[in-house]
Amino acid sequence: MKFLIRKFLIICIFIVCFANMLMSMDIGAYLAPKLLFEIEDSGIKKEYSTKNVQNLYAGGGLSIGYNFDVLHKYSTVRVEFEYLYRNSLPGNIYLNSSEMQAHSFLFGGYYDFNFLYVNYDNPDSVRSAFHNKKRHLMSAYVGFLMGMELDTYIINNSFEHNGFVKTSNYFNKLQFIYGFGIGIAFHITPLFSLDLGYRIILNTKSQSNHDIIASIRFNF
Repeated sequence: MKFLIRKFLIICIFIVCFANMLMSMDIGAYLAPKLLFEIEDSGIKKEYSTKNVQNLYAGGGLSIGYNFDVLHKYSTVRVEFEYLYRNSLPGNIYLNSSEMQAHSFLFGGYYDFNFLYVNYDNPDSVRSAFHNKKRHLMSAYVGFLMGMELDTYIINNSFEHNGFVKTSNYFNKLQFIYGFGIGIAFHITPLFSLDLGYRIILNTKSQSNHDIIASIRFNF
């Protein structure tokens, strides 16, 4: 987990340096490093229960998107492509392995409901011109996502052969996933936005993952 947080901070610092060169362009693009906590329906029944085992994951990633609000005042639609990595937490249970890691590649579409406007007189900003020299401080959003997930299952074996030996065998599973999300964004400055969101992700077996996402959006 510490390694993921360190990578998240490094990505944020790099994007800040890059964003400072582009912040006056107001082109509608954005980059968003993300942190993830996930609760997954494993599909494995609990002993003496009708409920399934819930596995836990932590991870992170990056999305790149485009906000169409630079084209028209009422075009509060944005699209993005997202990559997320998930690492299993201790205590998870799997059918044929002792560990699992996942990579997801998702396209998403979101509709923003903007509110709480304040004065923002920037002659280089089309958003400022659209909203009579104002900008919004908060947004609530809904979205739809679809894409693919690559699961890597790891089987660890240990045996004695002139000393202690540990081996790991890997096999992959690719599946289609889709889902729905809601969230809220705090637009701290015209450049930085803090996003907090929840979404439910489904696969073709109707198994569900519940994701809690926190991200920093760097708007250009």
